[in-house]
Amino acid sequence: MDFISCRIQQAVSLILEAHAQAAGGKTLGDIIRVTWNTVIRPGIIFLFLVATVVFIWGLVQFVMRGDSEEGRKQGKSTIQWGVFGMFIMVVTGAIIVILDNFFKSIQ
Repeated sequence: MDFISCRIQQAVSLILEAHAQAAGGKTLGDIIRVTWNTVIRPGIIFLFLVATVVFIWGLVQFVMRGDSEEGRKQGKSTIQWGVFGMFIMVVTGAIIVILDNFFKSIQ
């Protein structure tokens, strides 16, 4: 629990720092861009890497436990969750890019 609270505090401090850096900017797009570059983008990349590791672990389970039906089933499930996680991170990144482009266009 201590690890999680430490990470939450770091994320909040990064967001506050991003807003302080964007204080000179006049638009909401500037604030979103700074927040994107300092907090959201690295978070999405990290979670994508976690999903990739889950996917690879599922492949390892599927191959190493290929002789048992339960092992293959567990490996398939892990692979599916890894693919699902990667999909969610790609979609999240695309939505943020679309929002960023929208706010750039209304400046």
